[in-house]
Amino acid sequence: MDRAQAVVAAAGPAPRALVRLGAPPSQPHRPHPLVDPRIIFAAHPEARHHPYGALSYWLSVAAPGTPLPTRILPRKVSWSTYRTAAIEAAAQWREEVVRDRPDLVGPAPALPSRLGTSPAVTVVMAAQDAGPLVHRTVASLQAQTFTDWHLVAVDRGSNDDTAAVLQGVAAFDDRVTLVREGRCGEARALNVALEHGTAEHVAFLPLGREWLPDTLAELLAHAHHTGASVVLAGTGAVGRSRSEIRTGRPVDLATALVRRDAVKDVGGFDEGLGGAVERDLLLRLTRDEEPLAVDVPALRRPDAPQPGFADDWTSVALERQLVDWDAAAARETDEGLVTHVMPVGSEPRRTVEWLGAVPRDGSELILVGVRLRRAHHVLAASIAAVIANARFVSVPAAVSTSAATNVGIAEATGATVLLVRPEAMPPRQPIAQDLAEVVRDDDVAVAQPLVVDLDGVVLSAGARFDPASPHPELFLSGLPSSDAVRIGRCAVAAPAAPLVALRTETAVALRGLGARFHSVLAETDLGLRARQAGLGGSALVPDAVITSRTPYASADELIGALSSLRSTVEAGATPPPDASVELLRVAGLEATDQRQRRVSADPEDRDAPAVLVPELVVRAIEGIHETPPRLRWAIDIAAPAAQRGDRWGDTYFARSLADALERRGQHVAVDRRDARERDSRDHDDVLLVLRGLDRVAPRPGLLNVEWIISHPDMITADEVAGFDLVYAASTSWAGRTSREWGTPIEPLLQCTDTRWFHPDRAEPDTGPALLFVGNSRGVYRYAVRSALAIGADLTLHGNDWTEFVDREQIASGGVDNREVGVLYASAGIVLNDHHLDMRRDSFASNRLFDAAACGARILSDRIDGLEEIFSGLALPFDNEHELARLAQPPYDAFPDNATRREIAHRIIAEHSFDKRAETLVDDAVRRLLARR
Repeated sequence: MDRAQAVVAAAGPAPRALVRLGAPPSQPHRPHPLVDPRIIFAAHPEARHHPYGALSYWLSVAAPGTPLPTRILPRKVSWSTYRTAAIEAAAQWREEVVRDRPDLVGPAPALPSRLGTSPAVTVVMAAQDAGPLVHRTVASLQAQTFTDWHLVAVDRGSNDDTAAVLQGVAAFDDRVTLVREGRCGEARALNVALEHGTAEHVAFLPLGREWLPDTLAELLAHAHHTGASVVLAGTGAVGRSRSEIRTGRPVDLATALVRRDAVKDVGGFDEGLGGAVERDLLLRLTRDEEPLAVDVPALRRPDAPQPGFADDWTSVALERQLVDWDAAAARETDEGLVTHVMPVGSEPRRTVEWLGAVPRDGSELILVGVRLRRAHHVLAASIAAVIANARFVSVPAAVSTSAATNVGIAEATGATVLLVRPEAMPPRQPIAQDLAEVVRDDDVAVAQPLVVDLDGVVLSAGARFDPASPHPELFLSGLPSSDAVRIGRCAVAAPAAPLVALRTETAVALRGLGARFHSVLAETDLGLRARQAGLGGSALVPDAVITSRTPYASADELIGALSSLRSTVEAGATPPPDASVELLRVAGLEATDQRQRRVSADPEDRDAPAVLVPELVVRAIEGIHETPPRLRWAIDIAAPAAQRGDRWGDTYFARSLADALERRGQHVAVDRRDARERDSRDHDDVLLVLRGLDRVAPRPGLLNVEWIISHPDMITADEVAGFDLVYAASTSWAGRTSREWGTPIEPLLQCTDTRWFHPDRAEPDTGPALLFVGNSRGVYRYAVRSALAIGADLTLHGNDWTEFVDREQIASGGVDNREVGVLYASAGIVLNDHHLDMRRDSFASNRLFDAAACGARILSDRIDGLEEIFSGLALPFDNEHELARLAQPPYDAFPDNATRREIAHRIIAEHSFDKRAETLVDDAVRRLLARR
């Protein structure tokens, strides 16, 4: 046994749950969700060659005090601390899931000679449309060795001969009473039967069940001998203890005998529950006293237990026992604390991702696990044990995600709760405090962020309702997120999101999410109920954005959830008047009609369950004739969606250009490559392609504009010929290519965002002596390589440099684009370089304009036009010797500070994004007016 195996074996009863030893050699890159192999490789390069992966190697060399190799946990945690927490979590899981049953009570004692009442037992039965089952069921009762019973059978308005058969039985046996009721629920019928009973004990006999001859005698003997209020018999997986019932084991009242006064004390069956009434009654009966579980057979043909997830009404019944809302209402909450309540989903790695997104200060994290697998339970519980302000709550019952969330709400100590479903990805920017601030408004009960899909397109901006339909539509679904941002914070009919915020007191007053909703539309139901209760409306906060890993709901999920939501609406929780049309106008869109979209569980089967969902028909408002003209623009860039593309220069460039166009009254959406095919592009007027790595097909019907800002070698004649307007960020290349290809290409140089780049950002020569800000792009870039070759004191900011330079030479993995100007304005020298084709064809990079706008001294590889554009602020160097000479103070080759400041202001005046936006808008308007 090597040391790794020994360490794992020492973990006690749950080694595999404690650490997942990487994977077999065929899957070497799947370590424990907390572990970052890069940390291991940095400290132990030899770990790359371990046959069972980096984590196995790390375990073989880690000491008890060695910090875990993770970037996710908010503080350093030692291996021994985590190991101890994991072992305790594994023991807890075993106690919950692998319980040893106590010995069941054995054979029944003899019945006493005198019983308290006669009849001694009232047997209740609810019957509906089951005539063929009556004779066999009642016959099993009549065959009981104990005969002092009274059967009260309530017919629930049967359409067949059930009532007639029961009437016939009653004619020959005066111990049988038939009570006729109209069509009603099972709970109502059973309560009616109980009202007609007089015996001390009650038994339950559904149609279709058959008791063994000694069932009543044995149950009654146990009840009298022990005085138990509830006696449960049976075999197999039927729940016979409170804990088993709470964990979702099947319940069977046909094996129960209960005291009638105990049933009366808890209020009988809950007629408003709609389902799982047997489980609900047993849980209420056993709240203060465990049932007496007896090891005697009861049924001739017991039903096989149905394993699996509990149904919606079972979730409701279990949630009532799992959550003490009165205690939650009495708990004091911390006004400065936001509690994140997160049920742990089937992929715990998603939960782990949230650890870095939940702020360390002012936040509490409650992880709720529902019948988790061993490894998932241990992961969640051990994480909660080693980080501050985190707790893990295990729910052994099979309940819905909504019911699990309610368990977390009842544990919250923050004055605001964020309810997070597993499909919600952590936000790229903190949103908890923003949402908390919104729900402090007395008029707002529930707030939701803007929800986008993995492509960055709006998935939901809340729910809207048409007055003629109880079914909601996802507001703004399919549109770019910029439309929601343009509308701004607004009231919506109800939330529709995998993350919502509300005051904890509001959540408790509403008794949390509707437990019968498995997941989707639970928050919509919550918002409608909050409004009905006078607690406030629902609000959209579009500046807070989250991404959902999945569509909002599958067809099956939506059909089932809509059925439950109809009940909420029909009960009086009506939506407010629909304001969608007015809000869409703010975004430059108008609703021209409404249609019904059919959602079917199986589109190929016309008889499959289906619902109709309202859908607005939307088109863009024609704004070209307004003053000033207003167009809808889609800026297409090659950067990928989400965090992967956040650090691309194209992303910063597009955002700054969009802001400049918006300042000129335009409506602008920035589409990364994943959102390129969104259908709502048909509502736009202009498609502006910032040509980088991807070739983009023009969109029929739009004004198609291409601005070539990099990689000119990738451009072809047939590509530019497909666009209505073409610009290039090189004067020389634009002129030469226009002549060669016969397609007009206008020069339009790159530019700078003057909000972040200007000479007043910092005092000159107070920052790094030699500065480079940029990612490696997978190559050892010319400027960085040359600076390090001459031994210069280089300050390097950027990603993906560890392959080329030592880690200690990297100042940071990147700087917020809004703060780069501070570095440029304060630096002695700013370094720049270009891709080979950009250098050859004189495509001046965006970095040159940013640094020049700050008045910085710039050393760059040689391109044509440096002097003409930058007037001496940017000087070329052709080799390392020139770099060494030019980078030495006092920088005699550059203008003095006053002159550099003057040049910077000229750059700002001539090469700003606002200036480029002016050109783009004027050219687009002229071309569109000419087209029409």
